[in-house]
Amino acid sequence: MTKDVVVSLKGLQLAPDEQSDAVEVIAPGEYYIRNDKHYVLFEEIMEGENNTSKNMLKFNKDCLEFTRKGPMSVHMIFEKGKKNLTYYYTPFGSIQIGIDATGIEVSETDDEITAEVKYALDVNYEYVGDCHITIAVRKKGMAVNIA
Repeated sequence: MTKDVVVSLKGLQLAPDEQSDAVEVIAPGEYYIRNDKHYVLFEEIMEGENNTSKNMLKFNKDCLEFTRKGPMSVHMIFEKGKKNLTYYYTPFGSIQIGIDATGIEVSETDDEITAEVKYALDVNYEYVGDCHITIAVRKKGMAVNIA
Protein backbone atom coordinates (compact mmCIF):
# COMPACT_ATOMS: atom_id res chain seq x y z
CA MET A 1 0.00 0.00 0.00
CA THR A 2 1.24 3.48 -0.82
CA LYS A 3 1.39 6.48 1.50
CA ASP A 4 -1.06 8.53 -0.61
CA VAL A 5 -4.53 6.98 -0.46
CA VAL A 6 -8.21 7.67 -0.92
CA VAL A 7 -10.37 6.93 2.11
CA SER A 8 -14.02 6.01 1.78
CA LEU A 9 -16.06 5.78 4.96
CA LYS A 10 -19.70 4.75 4.79
CA GLY A 11 -21.90 4.45 7.85
CA LEU A 12 -25.45 3.20 8.27
CA GLN A 13 -27.61 3.48 11.37
CA LEU A 14 -30.68 1.27 11.66
CA ALA A 15 -32.88 2.72 14.38
CA PRO A 16 -35.96 0.83 15.57
CA ASP A 17 -39.20 2.15 14.03
CA GLU A 18 -37.32 4.82 12.07
CA GLN A 19 -35.84 5.23 8.61
CA SER A 20 -32.19 4.20 8.29
CA ASP A 21 -29.66 7.03 8.19
CA ALA A 22 -26.62 6.74 5.86
CA VAL A 23 -23.49 8.91 5.78
CA GLU A 24 -20.59 8.71 3.33
CA VAL A 25 -17.23 10.50 3.26
CA ILE A 26 -14.61 10.22 0.51
CA ALA A 27 -11.33 12.08 1.06
CA PRO A 28 -7.64 11.95 0.19
CA GLY A 29 -5.49 10.69 3.03
CA GLU A 30 -2.18 9.31 4.22
CA TYR A 31 -1.58 5.68 5.15
CA TYR A 32 1.12 3.95 7.15
CA ILE A 33 1.53 0.80 9.22
CA ARG A 34 3.25 0.67 12.61
CA ASN A 35 3.41 -2.17 15.16
CA ASP A 36 1.02 -4.30 13.07
CA LYS A 37 -1.66 -1.56 13.11
CA HIS A 38 -2.94 0.36 10.10
CA TYR A 39 -3.12 4.15 10.39
CA VAL A 40 -5.07 6.42 8.05
CA LEU A 41 -5.08 10.20 8.42
CA PHE A 42 -7.54 12.41 6.54
CA GLU A 43 -9.35 15.72 6.79
CA GLU A 44 -13.07 16.21 6.47
CA ILE A 45 -15.14 19.33 5.88
CA MET A 46 -18.19 19.09 8.11
CA GLU A 47 -21.55 19.94 6.57
CA GLY A 48 -22.49 23.54 7.40
CA GLU A 49 -19.00 24.30 8.76
CA ASN A 50 -16.07 26.23 7.31
CA ASN A 51 -13.51 24.43 9.47
CA THR A 52 -12.09 21.01 8.75
CA SER A 53 -11.83 18.08 11.13
CA LYS A 54 -8.64 16.06 11.37
CA ASN A 55 -9.45 12.35 11.48
CA MET A 56 -7.42 9.26 12.28
CA LEU A 57 -8.33 5.61 11.82
CA LYS A 58 -6.19 3.06 13.66
CA PHE A 59 -7.07 -0.58 13.24
CA ASN A 60 -6.13 -4.24 13.04
CA LYS A 61 -8.24 -7.42 12.86
CA ASP A 62 -9.38 -7.08 16.51
CA CYS A 63 -9.95 -3.38 17.10
CA LEU A 64 -10.74 -0.15 15.27
CA GLU A 65 -10.29 3.35 16.69
CA PHE A 66 -11.69 6.50 15.11
CA THR A 67 -10.50 9.91 16.34
CA ARG A 68 -11.92 13.21 15.09
CA LYS A 69 -10.54 16.59 16.19
CA GLY A 70 -12.26 19.79 15.17
CA PRO A 71 -15.57 21.59 15.80
CA MET A 72 -16.98 18.17 16.72
CA SER A 73 -14.55 15.78 18.41
CA VAL A 74 -14.71 12.13 19.43
CA HIS A 75 -12.49 9.12 20.13
CA MET A 76 -14.46 5.94 19.43
CA ILE A 77 -13.10 2.46 20.12
CA PHE A 78 -14.67 -0.62 18.54
CA GLU A 79 -13.62 -3.95 20.10
CA LYS A 80 -15.60 -7.09 19.38
CA GLY A 81 -17.46 -8.31 22.45
CA LYS A 82 -16.58 -5.25 24.54
CA LYS A 83 -18.65 -2.14 25.25
CA ASN A 84 -16.76 1.14 25.21
CA LEU A 85 -18.06 4.48 26.49
CA THR A 86 -16.89 7.83 25.17
CA TYR A 87 -18.03 11.42 24.77
CA TYR A 88 -18.94 13.09 21.50
CA TYR A 89 -18.11 16.79 21.81
CA THR A 90 -20.19 19.25 19.77
CA PRO A 91 -20.41 23.06 19.79
CA PHE A 92 -23.68 22.60 21.73
CA GLY A 93 -22.28 20.34 24.48
CA SER A 94 -21.13 16.77 24.96
CA ILE A 95 -23.06 13.53 24.54
CA GLN A 96 -22.10 10.22 26.13
CA ILE A 97 -22.18 7.34 23.66
CA GLY A 98 -21.77 3.62 24.16
CA ILE A 99 -20.34 1.39 21.44
CA ASP A 100 -20.90 -2.37 21.63
CA ALA A 101 -19.11 -3.93 18.63
CA THR A 102 -20.59 -7.21 17.45
CA GLY A 103 -18.27 -7.76 14.49
CA ILE A 104 -15.01 -6.50 12.97
CA GLU A 105 -13.66 -7.79 9.67
CA VAL A 106 -10.50 -6.53 7.98
CA SER A 107 -9.19 -7.68 4.59
CA GLU A 108 -6.05 -6.61 2.73
CA THR A 109 -4.62 -6.71 -0.77
CA ASP A 110 -1.59 -4.88 -2.17
CA ASP A 111 -3.79 -1.97 -3.32
CA GLU A 112 -6.66 -1.90 -0.85
CA ILE A 113 -7.60 -2.44 2.79
CA THR A 114 -11.24 -2.76 3.79
CA ALA A 115 -12.77 -2.90 7.24
CA GLU A 116 -16.35 -3.55 8.29
CA VAL A 117 -17.64 -2.90 11.77
CA LYS A 118 -21.07 -3.78 13.14
CA TYR A 119 -22.11 -2.36 16.49
CA ALA A 120 -24.96 -1.34 18.74
CA LEU A 121 -25.06 2.35 19.67
CA ASP A 122 -26.51 3.94 22.76
CA VAL A 123 -26.70 7.60 23.77
CA ASN A 124 -26.76 8.42 27.48
CA TYR A 125 -27.36 4.70 28.22
CA GLU A 126 -30.39 4.54 25.90
CA TYR A 127 -30.24 2.17 22.91
CA VAL A 128 -30.38 4.09 19.63
CA GLY A 129 -29.90 1.37 17.02
CA ASP A 130 -27.63 -1.06 15.23
CA CYS A 131 -24.96 0.51 13.06
CA HIS A 132 -22.61 -0.61 10.31
CA ILE A 133 -19.43 1.12 9.07
CA THR A 134 -17.58 0.17 5.89
CA ILE A 135 -14.11 1.61 5.35
CA ALA A 136 -12.08 1.30 2.17
CA VAL A 137 -8.52 2.58 1.89
CA ARG A 138 -7.19 2.46 -1.67
CA LYS A 139 -3.98 3.66 -3.21
CA LYS A 140 -4.51 6.97 -4.97
CA GLY A 141 -5.72 6.58 -8.54
CA MET A 142 -7.91 3.51 -7.94
CA ALA A 143 -11.66 3.80 -8.39
CA VAL A 144 -13.73 4.12 -5.21
CA ASN A 145 -16.78 1.90 -4.99
CA ILE A 146 -18.40 0.84 -1.74
CA ALA A 147 -21.46 -1.38 -1.91
